[in-house]
Amino acid sequence: MLLWVGLAVSVVIIALIVVLCSYMRGEFYFSRVKDNDTLSVEMRGLFGLVRYRYVIPIIQFKGFTQGILIKSEKVTQHNAKLKDETRDHITKDKVITFYKETKDVLVHTLNLYGWMKQTLAKVECTELKWITRVGLGDAPETAITTGAVWGIKSSLLGFAVRYVKLTAKPRIDVIPQYNAKQFATEFRFAGRIRVWVAVMAGIRLLYRAAKIKGGIRTWIQYVLKAKARFKPAS
Repeated sequence: MLLWVGLAVSVVIIALIVVLCSYMRGEFYFSRVKDNDTLSVEMRGLFGLVRYRYVIPIIQFKGFTQGILIKSEKVTQHNAKLKDETRDHITKDKVITFYKETKDVLVHTLNLYGWMKQTLAKVECTELKWITRVGLGDAPETAITTGAVWGIKSSLLGFAVRYVKLTAKPRIDVIPQYNAKQFATEFRFAGRIRVWVAVMAGIRLLYRAAKIKGGIRTWIQYVLKAKARFKPAS
């Protein structure tokens, strides 16, 4: 009997070690071609057994009063079954409210910036692709704009790479379209982090929040409010 109990405990411990040493993988994708925008976020874990994908196939700018209309879809791991669908308007008031809530979280967490920097340093970037096509219908203006876009990309990527570990060769390009008016872009970022690193990061975050009076309560309210913003589609 003791032998079987010991064997069961050993199996559980080995399985736990394997899970903690496995990777959590994430991918962010955005593309814009003419007036068609697509944004998707995918998370995978436990060797692909756990997988969630959020897709925003509709992004419509309704003006400064109505803001931006988005439609999002949540897909199961088989990518064929629609699990949930939501619609929302991102207005100026919602952006201001989000800013105030985020600022409140910063105040109630001990050195949140340091925690973010420390956690991002453990993230490995396994794919980075950013291809942009620019055309203004005029060759000199297109050339100038192409150079400006290159400068913006270099600055943004240089800032981002300072915080994450780049393990793949980035594919960055700006392609001028001299004979057409066009702006199209495709951006893909894929990264991974060990499960045990993510767990320890979560524990450190709770510890930092607990060091400030009302920190844990503030984080709970922040998460609950974030979930409440996404309502079922009508």
